[in-house]
Amino acid sequence: MGKLRSLPPLVGSLDMRTAKPAPKVAERFYASPEWRALRSSLIRQRGRRCERCGKTHEDDGAPVRLIGDHKRERKDGGAELDPANVELMCLACHNAKTAQVRARRLRG
Repeated sequence: MGKLRSLPPLVGSLDMRTAKPAPKVAERFYASPEWRALRSSLIRQRGRRCERCGKTHEDDGAPVRLIGDHKRERKDGGAELDPANVELMCLACHNAKTAQVRARRLRG
């Protein structure tokens, strides 16, 4: 006797939001030669690893992509090109930190 299989839905899901968020666009600062040079320099000095979780490679074996994150954000008066104000993070740690900062801002 065979197993029952579920059928795929006949109707796709609809996005019912009236206002959709705009796609994220990186600020021009992060494409500047000064920022890119600082980030590269920090990776050479500190090593290619997340400074939060220690991750060095992705699950597929590729080197981890590191994001230079300002400890004190630029819009809060943090120094843009001060190495002491920049932390190297993997995408997962960066997303978690960003969500925490946004939640804190919303609480006031």
